Amino acid sequence: MSTDTNSKEGDPVLFWGCFIALITTAFAFITRAFLVNDPGFWPKDFGFDTVQGQELFGAGIWPFAISIIIFSLIIDKIGYKVAMIFSFVCYVAYSYCAIHAYGMVSGLEGEALKEAQVGAWGWLYWGSVILGLGNGTVEAFINPVVATMYKRDKTKWLNILHAGWPGGLVIGGLLTLALGSQAAEDWRILIYLIAGPAIVYLIMLMGKEFPENERVSSGVSYREMLAEFGVIGAAIAGYLIFKQLGMVFGWSDGLVYGVLAASVIAYGVYCQSLGRPLLIFLCIIMMPLATTELGTDGAITGIMAEPMQAAGWSPLWVLIYTSAIMMVLRFFFAGPIVNALTPIGLLIASAAFAIVGLFMLSSASTMAAIFIFATLYGIGKTF
Repeated sequence: MSTDTNSKEGDPVLFWGCFIALITTAFAFITRAFLVNDPGFWPKDFGFDTVQGQELFGAGIWPFAISIIIFSLIIDKIGYKVAMIFSFVCYVAYSYCAIHAYGMVSGLEGEALKEAQVGAWGWLYWGSVILGLGNGTVEAFINPVVATMYKRDKTKWLNILHAGWPGGLVIGGLLTLALGSQAAEDWRILIYLIAGPAIVYLIMLMGKEFPENERVSSGVSYREMLAEFGVIGAAIAGYLIFKQLGMVFGWSDGLVYGVLAASVIAYGVYCQSLGRPLLIFLCIIMMPLATTELGTDGAITGIMAEPMQAAGWSPLWVLIYTSAIMMVLRFFFAGPIVNALTPIGLLIASAAFAIVGLFMLSSASTMAAIFIFATLYGIGKTF
């Protein structure tokens, strides 16, 4: 059982520790995106093409969703601190895998290099999977902690908390560009960048007592919580999880659907609910939303490479720019904007900006057009 208490409402150390944990996920995301997409780094050292590169990048994304779901189900049983420590261990493990892969191919040539690249690919792939699990775990513990601490002003404080994501992308992106010449000689320096914020949040949060889970303090049972998600929600999440695992591990369709059916039936027997319609709807619209933000941010350096490089700029500047917009709006203007538009109005306005920005960005070819449409996209993805 969790030993968390509910005596830390508004604790600034807890809040900023969670904020820095999210910065760590952003550091890991942007440095890995750069290493995967820039042909002078991992593609050159490990001999993979663009398709393989995006497969490798995806290996750091899908586990993110799985760990959020799993830890959301058990976090009030194991406690926030266990989840926090697990996320830190994942960052250490990812760093070890990447550095080990570097050592496998360093100094080799010819057939020896090709053989080593095959083995090193596995280390990069599973290291990315572990990183994704760690990133998802951070999301799984920081959101309920902050929501519990600031019960009366959740929207404002959650938006401020999530300024840590674009803030980390901006800082991590600028450091990545600043270290360009050193990284070209030894890209491990970009892996080492993750250590800074990771160690800081571990130190800040390790000795803290976390607030009691809001569900527990409100007297809502575990079964009632699962009933909100219901059989339909479990079927949606289960389908995505088991199809992805089946693709990775080579499971047959029969095994995938068999495990899915057994899991959903067991969930339904326990919770005895189809789920709350509004929550199911939100789950459905979150899928394209998450894909749009994470997928676009992960691939935008590659997508914008040709026009940006033609102008003498690194394509990483597009991601840094949109992230800077996101950071400023979330950190300084979240409260006033939410009060002016209401949460629903804010979502509608954000969606409109994102749609127009992304659509126009897809055909932008000049620097002016790229940054004008990137501004619209940056505003849209903020909230």
